[in-house]
Amino acid sequence: MNMKVFAVIKREYLTRVKTKGFIIGTFLFPMILILIFGGYFIFSTVFGPSTRTYHIIDQSGRIFDEFSRIQSDTLKNGDPEYQFIREDITAEGLEPIVDGLQNRVLNKEIDGYMIIPEDIVESKTITYSARNVSDFEEQESFGRTFSWIVTNMRFENRGLPADEIRQEMNRGRVRLNTRQVTEKGEIEKSGGASFALSYLLTYVIILMMMIYGQTLMRSVIEEKTQRITETIVSSIKPIELMLGKIAGICALGITQLIVFGGIILLMLNYSESIFKQLGVDAPDVLGFVRQIHFSSNVFAFMIIFFLLGFVFFSSIFAAVGAMVNTEDEGQQYQMPLMILIWIGFFIMLTVAKNPETPRAFWVSLFPLFTPIVMFSRIAVSDPIIPSGAYLSLFTMSASTVLLIMLVAKIYRVGILMYGKKASIKEAIRWIRYK
Repeated sequence: MNMKVFAVIKREYLTRVKTKGFIIGTFLFPMILILIFGGYFIFSTVFGPSTRTYHIIDQSGRIFDEFSRIQSDTLKNGDPEYQFIREDITAEGLEPIVDGLQNRVLNKEIDGYMIIPEDIVESKTITYSARNVSDFEEQESFGRTFSWIVTNMRFENRGLPADEIRQEMNRGRVRLNTRQVTEKGEIEKSGGASFALSYLLTYVIILMMMIYGQTLMRSVIEEKTQRITETIVSSIKPIELMLGKIAGICALGITQLIVFGGIILLMLNYSESIFKQLGVDAPDVLGFVRQIHFSSNVFAFMIIFFLLGFVFFSSIFAAVGAMVNTEDEGQQYQMPLMILIWIGFFIMLTVAKNPETPRAFWVSLFPLFTPIVMFSRIAVSDPIIPSGAYLSLFTMSASTVLLIMLVAKIYRVGILMYGKKASIKEAIRWIRYK
């Protein structure tokens, strides 16, 4: 490697890797992602509600007792999760009772009230009124319990033994045990867990490509506006300067990915004990986490596709930095690039569910989408390598080299131009310069 290029790489890498922001961000970044995707389960135990009080007007006279019995769970501290109070209709009728309950809800004396109509079996509608109706999980829980009770009532009205029918329904409940067929045999694997892992890792790749791409663009603009570039290019070729800056900043991203991967592997290995320490004891959640398999094969491809994707897109970021004089101007040019990156992410959401279709194959070979779409196909298919994976490495590498050759011509002219923002038409003209 040219020692001048190496000097640029060393400068770009060391001046940033030693900063407190990079060190803190490297270890904080995985934690932030964990909080984004798992914070709901963690903080739901920390900021969970105290006992909630609901008044129930049961006009049917058949629902309240059974509902209260089924919804008799307790909180972590041992207190009851709900307190249900029966409201009997007096001679004055329903309206005065509702008015009084509404006032008590507004005064925060109770959390809410529910009205069960007399014809609940036919109407199948219950009114739930509260000061806040954002707790959809509670409402779904209440809805399931009411549905269970009303279904039993319908069975009984037809003279059918509800308990026996329920028992038979439970006995007939089927669990789908998903297994992936590989050349070495079948392995147990969850589709939801594979999709979640693919979603998380591709999100990380996108985030880091955009963050470090913008870092590169700002670096180019800063050196250009401060006239530092004029001094540098007197001793090094513009393309060598550009490649050195790309490689140096790319090394920062790879450093963070390695740390990130190590932390994720540790978190997955000790996830069950960590969740239990935080008070999360949901079997479905813990079972889902156990199904996430982050293999070394997937991690290696993650590094490779980040490297290829970053070099590809960062060369465009470098060209944008050379064409403009301020970050505000750069934002205008980089927006279409951001949109293309996010389009690849949205394509990934569909392709990850159907990774072996012909359309998935061809779109994953398109260089603008390869780092995201092809990697997601690999992540969900692991340990199987999907068709076109190695071909995409070749096409992506060839496209990146070709793009760098074109962008280098824009960079060469742009870094020495001051005073005005270059247009796309001018940039194309620069490419034709010899």
